[in-house]
Amino acid sequence: MILIGFAFLAGIVTIASPCILPLLPIVLSGSTGAGKLRPFGIVTGFVLVFTLATLGLSALVRATGVSPNVTRWIAVVVLALFGIVMLVPKLTILMESFASRLATAGSRAQMATREATGFGPGLVVGATLGLVWTPCVGPIMASVITLAATGAVGGVAVAVTVAYALGTGLPMLGIIIGGRALVGRLSGLKKAGGAIQRVFATLMILVAAAIAFNLDRDFQVWVLDTFPALERGITAIERNDLVEEELDRLRVE
Repeated sequence: MILIGFAFLAGIVTIASPCILPLLPIVLSGSTGAGKLRPFGIVTGFVLVFTLATLGLSALVRATGVSPNVTRWIAVVVLALFGIVMLVPKLTILMESFASRLATAGSRAQMATREATGFGPGLVVGATLGLVWTPCVGPIMASVITLAATGAVGGVAVAVTVAYALGTGLPMLGIIIGGRALVGRLSGLKKAGGAIQRVFATLMILVAAAIAFNLDRDFQVWVLDTFPALERGITAIERNDLVEEELDRLRVE
């Protein structure tokens, strides 16, 4: 329980990590677009895919010999396609309609369909974040990923990963909902909703290109080299005797 609690706190703190900055446009993109459930779709997609990718990718790499960078390339393709969809209104309408049909049964009321609008596209955005978030993890999750690489994935490792993902998802949800509230209150931003969405769509495509050329990793290295105390401050909550003892116990199980 101690390790799970610290993993949850570490997830919350991770949102301030410098490697999150290149991914911020993806998070903020949840502030635009239709659907009250879109932010929850993003967080749900992130928690599910981050957990599955963290625990399952290492086993897949070990079994098949596929490059561990496969998730980054999947994210590049999904981000680029999603950005293009957001740029083209007709494609946006088609995707929202398709997602709504998947999220609701055909016999349900039209109101239910409207309420579900945005959750499906949100899942796609969140899933993409889950695929590229791994480099931003701290010591606790790094140890869990190492265990997964050796095939030692038990119930505690799963619980720690889910706790970390939920901890990260909470501030992520707050940022998205706060952004949507700001857009809703400021009439100027509300009227420019379409233009704002296109800006974020363009940024998502640029982020995809940055990931493809490893510019996000280069940026992270530059920030940490320039401000070495920043990483120590962010991961300080994970560096204590209690955490080390629990990690050692997890390694020998």
